[in-house]
Amino acid sequence: MKIIKVAGGLGNQMFQYAFARALEARSGEDVYLDTSTYEYMPAHNGFELGRLFAVKYKVAREEDVRRLGTRPRSLLSKLRRKYCTKRTHYIDREFRYDPKVFTLEGDRYLEGYWQSEKYFAPIADSLRREFEFISDPGPQNRQILEEAEKACSAKTPRRHELVSVHVRRGDSLKLQETQVCTEAYYRNAFGLARQRFVRPHFLVFSDDLSWCRANLGLGKDDATFVDWNRGADSWRDMWLMSRCGGHIIANSSFSWWGAWLDPNPDKLVIVPDRWSLARHGPFSYYRYDFSDIVPESWVRVPVV
Repeated sequence: MKIIKVAGGLGNQMFQYAFARALEARSGEDVYLDTSTYEYMPAHNGFELGRLFAVKYKVAREEDVRRLGTRPRSLLSKLRRKYCTKRTHYIDREFRYDPKVFTLEGDRYLEGYWQSEKYFAPIADSLRREFEFISDPGPQNRQILEEAEKACSAKTPRRHELVSVHVRRGDSLKLQETQVCTEAYYRNAFGLARQRFVRPHFLVFSDDLSWCRANLGLGKDDATFVDWNRGADSWRDMWLMSRCGGHIIANSSFSWWGAWLDPNPDKLVIVPDRWSLARHGPFSYYRYDFSDIVPESWVRVPVV
């Protein structure tokens, strides 16, 4: 038995689910999800996978979670989890792809974010099918696509291509290590998109669209600021991102998946050349190594 801890927003949940499916496919073992984090530590819109996708998963029993893992619900349990971790509780402390996790024997509780396509590349096609949204994306989002299709006729292919742009501001401003994507990054990315597409139309997604309107240098003729997918409907941003032909993402698991779900093998995905400003010292608990989060075919662009 393996139990995968699920925590964070939709993008992180998708990474953890993808890892669970890959582990199940490779090992043949029963793999369960521990979703209990959302009972005592609400985040974003809670656990969303079952509401948005026709995914298949088994929820871990409370007694198995307690037997194999340590949940940080109090100061004492937080210290115990960090410094007296159970042998059966595996914590990914380095963030890079580690194939050894597939060889762990016995019953285990696995905690991490598993943010690398390398974990689930062999089952990529089936994951894209599982991650097809089952709810209606709404009339405004459908209209955006319909207008783009009309503008891109058979006689003028690729003259009017939608390019998603994700600007992460809200939570990013509270955490210094996540303040990566600068105005220079977006200017450089816009230049690359204009080289690739004759008439790109940028769809801007952000939790701070006022800042985007004032600082990105985009006007109403070449950009649409998507301000209608909010709250429980914020998943619709990811749906619309995945329908674009090009992607300028932030250092965000949400827009990472928005780009990855686009099935076009020739798609343009632009990413910042650094994912985080987090640093670790010789005695740090976590060793931050994000070198495997960006697929090789994606284009890294300097942030300065």
